[in-house]
Amino acid sequence: MEAIEPKIRILLANSYNFEKVYQNWRNKINPSHYLMGKIELERSNEFVVDILPHEKYKWLNILGNFLKIPLLDQQVRVLLSMVRYDVLYFPYPLSNTKLIIFLKYIGVIRKPIVILAHQSFDKISQNKLSLRGYRKIDYIAFFSKILMKKSIKYLSADPLVANQRYFPVSWGPDRVFYESFLQKGVSSVESNFAVCAGTIDRDFDMLIDAHSGLPWNLKIFCTPTNYPNENPLPDNVTVDNSWIAYSDLLKEYSEAKFLIIPIKDSVKNKGNTFGLTVLIDAIAMGKPVLMTYHPYIDLDIEAENIGMWVRDNTVEGWKIKLKEMFEMKDQYEVMSKNASSLYKTKFNAEIFASEMAEIFRKAANR
Repeated sequence: MEAIEPKIRILLANSYNFEKVYQNWRNKINPSHYLMGKIELERSNEFVVDILPHEKYKWLNILGNFLKIPLLDQQVRVLLSMVRYDVLYFPYPLSNTKLIIFLKYIGVIRKPIVILAHQSFDKISQNKLSLRGYRKIDYIAFFSKILMKKSIKYLSADPLVANQRYFPVSWGPDRVFYESFLQKGVSSVESNFAVCAGTIDRDFDMLIDAHSGLPWNLKIFCTPTNYPNENPLPDNVTVDNSWIAYSDLLKEYSEAKFLIIPIKDSVKNKGNTFGLTVLIDAIAMGKPVLMTYHPYIDLDIEAENIGMWVRDNTVEGWKIKLKEMFEMKDQYEVMSKNASSLYKTKFNAEIFASEMAEIFRKAANR
């Protein structure tokens, strides 16, 4: 009788509280893809993905802040726990791996490490020790092919080595979570407003200026720290900077004509995948999208015919594209169907998990 190979055991350590995110998923408050593959990987019965508790010894974090080692508590507990695991997994590594990377560099940690890269390594490019440490990371999964190419340059990585250890992956939406919102939604043709939501990378002021005078309505959802400066607001624009539950935001999305993602010029070329989370929502909700052209997002919304890029990222450029988007009612149904098809066949959490599974198998030498 053939022996059954044991499951690959992964320790997931995150820079913010994944225990709460996991509980929210269990309570159907947020989708599974916020957990970066944990749910789908475990469903395959090939993996165990344990979330490291976010904080246990506060005094260690106080000490870490003094030593300029953020989240030291987590990193110490990773060291104490890693003997029980095959792979260490860090979805947001720039915040919670300073000690881990150093110990990996000097050879104290031999356990394979996998990280996700959805932002540029330019912040560490001037620190030779950090660069050397990140070169020791066993596998890096990139949310963008251009970001991967840029990172190979920043890390001064040997292209032959990078070809074996660096991989592009497609972070996609939960296949189950959005069903209830889809059933209760309004078609884009019937809707009378567009929605824009986001935080510090969104250029709300430019969008409001561009929307002023247009005969259509716009709803903006933001935070108190990124409330637009425009005052007074045009009559056709409303801004909500109160805390809004994700389910309520998705209800707004489901009733919108299309979603708008205006990225500030000052950040769109830095290498971060800003706007990707809302783009994922748009695909899952089957909603057309109007978005600042973003070279660090692999999904081409025009090639897939699910929306339009705004390449002239100015008030005038946005005004032209807003008019064009609002007036193309005959294309909404096609865009919605294309988004839904993309969601089902090319761009979802299960596909992302399967790509990550390949990397974890390599890391665990399976």
